[in-house]
Amino acid sequence: MVANNTNAVNTVVTIFSILAGFLIAVITLIAEPTLKQAKSWQELQLMKHTVQRKLFRQKLLFFLYLITLGVALGTFLVPDAQAELRRWLEMVFLGLATFVFLASFDLPGSLMRIQMERYEAELDATKPQVLKDAAQAAVDAVKRADAPK
Repeated sequence: MVANNTNAVNTVVTIFSILAGFLIAVITLIAEPTLKQAKSWQELQLMKHTVQRKLFRQKLLFFLYLITLGVALGTFLVPDAQAELRRWLEMVFLGLATFVFLASFDLPGSLMRIQMERYEAELDATKPQVLKDAAQAAVDAVKRADAPK
């Protein structure tokens, strides 16, 4: 199935190795926007769950890449005498490779969201105080208007 087509396996292994490296870069960027956006300890505490959820998803995808690469290696390490085991590993490899490849389509969107969060955090940090005061005054006015009389 796959063991006889080393070019296909090498291509998949190369692609997942590159994706794993890209994913590590994404993981390193995940918390940075949150740290810049938070203005207090309480805000950081509230954002902690969101950061953990994002990191967990990327970590899971990274481990799936590694498992796929490990199964690919396993298909070549199994001796010819154990053809049934090799066939089973090949099926697992093809299934994992397909699933993980499809799951990877979200990576560019994930990176884009991280970059936009960084942009928004920087925009908020450099916003002139006059605009911050005006925004706060508008929020206070809405609260007063909504308050029961």
